Amino acid sequence: MEYKEANKQVYDNNAQGFEARTKDYIRNYILKDAELFISFLQGTRILDLGSGPGRDSLFFKERGLNPLCVDFSPEMVRLCQVKGLEAQVGDLENLPFSDSTFDGVWAYTSLLHMPKDKLPPVLARIGQILKPNGIFYLGMKEGDFEGWIESDKYPGSQRFFALYTDEELRKFLTPNFATLNTSRVPLGDATFLNYLCKKN
Repeated sequence: MEYKEANKQVYDNNAQGFEARTKDYIRNYILKDAELFISFLQGTRILDLGSGPGRDSLFFKERGLNPLCVDFSPEMVRLCQVKGLEAQVGDLENLPFSDSTFDGVWAYTSLLHMPKDKLPPVLARIGQILKPNGIFYLGMKEGDFEGWIESDKYPGSQRFFALYTDEELRKFLTPNFATLNTSRVPLGDATFLNYLCKKN
């Protein structure tokens, strides 16, 4: 099965379980990062790229921002809309927005679901849809791997993942962004690498 469709099916089928399991993630693990992201914004319009059920967008909306949730999973988008969030189904590799639309783009553990050769054009596109001095936050998993993984959380289902080293991610980010801050979040058997960036 094609990687996008496979990932979409897993998240459609497990959206509510994912929401329940991760609902406190931002407050427990990346609260300082999220607050730093807000502090650098020069406006309120942000894109939550691969928003899932809207966990992070709800946090940002409560703090006065105007988020748009985009996710490939219709069920995840429905959960966003139930929360009163603006949300639409969309392909992260084909963003339909005009240039200089957003003050910030937040992409937490969503771009890790595409092959590594897809990442540079997606990052370039994110740079285009950001306004001048726009802020970009990227969260990925650390590792040296690209392929299919079956998780204990979703028995019998596989998702496509690309895991990166810090060196790899910095190389991919450099053409379009200046890195303002980084953080590492160990969680179970995974480590998350997070980058707060400013559009070049």
